Amino acid sequence: MPLLTWAQTVQAAANVYPTGPKEVNVGQTFNVAFVVSGAKDVDTIRLNGNYTQDLLELKLSQSAGVFQNVSPGTYSNPATGIFSFGAFTLSSKANGTQRIAVLTFRAKKAGDAYVQLGTSSRLLSAGEEQIGSVGRLNIKITEKAPVAPEQPLPIPSVIKPGEAAISLFSTSHPDPNAWYTANEVLVGWKIEGKEAKTVYIGFDQDPQGPAEKLASDSLAKLIAPKDGVWYAHLGVSFKDKTYQRTDLRIQIDRQKPHPIQPIADQTGIRPSIPNTLRFGTLDDVSGIARYDVFLDGVFATSTQEQSYDLKGLAPGIHIALVKAYDRAGNMVEGSTNFSLIAEQKPSILVAKWTLWDNLKVLFFSLFAVLFIIFLLIWDRKRREEKGKKRLFRRK
Repeated sequence: MPLLTWAQTVQAAANVYPTGPKEVNVGQTFNVAFVVSGAKDVDTIRLNGNYTQDLLELKLSQSAGVFQNVSPGTYSNPATGIFSFGAFTLSSKANGTQRIAVLTFRAKKAGDAYVQLGTSSRLLSAGEEQIGSVGRLNIKITEKAPVAPEQPLPIPSVIKPGEAAISLFSTSHPDPNAWYTANEVLVGWKIEGKEAKTVYIGFDQDPQGPAEKLASDSLAKLIAPKDGVWYAHLGVSFKDKTYQRTDLRIQIDRQKPHPIQPIADQTGIRPSIPNTLRFGTLDDVSGIARYDVFLDGVFATSTQEQSYDLKGLAPGIHIALVKAYDRAGNMVEGSTNFSLIAEQKPSILVAKWTLWDNLKVLFFSLFAVLFIIFLLIWDRKRREEKGKKRLFRRK
């Protein structure tokens, strides 16, 4: 982050620092408030900083005090623990010491965490930099279970005499970071501190769009003609001729994801051969949130990957069903089937012995015995004849 120049340091008088609990428990949700001291007519803020991302989860960022208008470019990156929050005021300015923003965190695991501001943060008064120094908050996270479930700390309303605060909210779409399937949006607002003269409401896809339609009460029903990111705008004109405005993001997605067609790498194979079910699709508005995989009607897994290894299945025909959900909850499904064949085991042939086989053995055995007897008799006669011939010759 860039350092302040020497000239900026000399002219700057305001300091910004985070305040909050010094020790929390794992699983506890808590607020870190950012306080400015020594402010003089500050109308615009930009808080750039970071936190221990492996120990803390940033849940919500809100403006406080006179800064009711959130600036474009507000974001957080949970992978790196970097955040940037901007806000501004069109009427009353920030002076002295007061809260200017609140971040809500959840403690993920035990350890020594921190939330700190970077020197690229800004406090502007009519474009002139006022920031002098920035601070850091160290937080110890312990495994000790809380006595009772912790709730986010309420953000105190800092309204001085002669100042006003306005807030805009939705009862049908309460979370500005979530996606919803309803295009009918119910919004309400609250005005504190001063008496309002005229209230204006607007609804379009421009983050800084106009609030031009007169509102007669503190509720309005807005209709989004198409899917996407919309913004409700509230503008309040007070009787002292001052004006404030604020905006609320609304995210709507009524469309299903594109069709999905799962397919197995192989079919007609043995269960011992590696096989993978592959699937995937796109969503044009909110994006794919997850895939639910079912095998033969039984839930197998929920994943953000686009493949699933097929293991431990018996021989036979199997049906795979995949359901794809987008971030608004719209679902599309597709199925396929594949077959597995039984493993082939070597077989040993065993001869079946029959009565005919017994008769054949008996016949050939008898024939062999008779043949041997015949040979013995023939040999005996042959030798007797030879003996007679020798005797005759001698005579």
